[in-house]
Amino acid sequence: MKLILIIAIFCLFSTQAFSQKDVHNKYLKLSAGRMLFGTGDIVGYAANVEYAKRLNSGKMFLKHFAMGAELSFENGATEPDVYTTPAQESFNRSFHTTTNIVFTPKFTYYPFNKTFAKGINITGGISVGFTSQSREFQSGYTYDPVFQRSVRHSYLAFYNKAMFGYRITTGYEFMVTKKIVAGARLDFDSYENGDINTLIGLKAGIRF
Repeated sequence: MKLILIIAIFCLFSTQAFSQKDVHNKYLKLSAGRMLFGTGDIVGYAANVEYAKRLNSGKMFLKHFAMGAELSFENGATEPDVYTTPAQESFNRSFHTTTNIVFTPKFTYYPFNKTFAKGINITGGISVGFTSQSREFQSGYTYDPVFQRSVRHSYLAFYNKAMFGYRITTGYEFMVTKKIVAGARLDFDSYENGDINTLIGLKAGIRF
């Protein structure tokens, strides 16, 4: 029921926004940066493609908002650290990879419309996507009499499913020229499967 209400509100704002006559208030942005998966034990990268439209209206309140959508590609991995001694090999962490594709309809709020602070923004949206993960769920050692040393065996598990959650972004943007925008962003993502990710990145785009 809550999801239906959110979608209904989104459609209402969309109708109001596109019913207005406006010029050069649409943006296409690309961003990329470093992503921390979970508590930071998995480090990777993310790339995002975003379409956004500033709301132009006679009401001053709506001029602080933009609506749009973003498609995100995220990937991270860890590999075991191997320490070799004359007696045996030892490992201090296991293998884990994560790949996400996420779609996020979202609204952006610009608290200030004047001075250099007008580029400060806060964004929120509901995310839906697909995650593919593989990890080492069990490992052990067996003794190899030929080489006279222990050999490590790993058993992998694979996890592929849809995921739902939300994304909150704060950032800053500025116009390099009348049509080119640049900036930075800090994201916090949370999903129903328990994944919590953080992104620090840069962005660039065009206004048309």
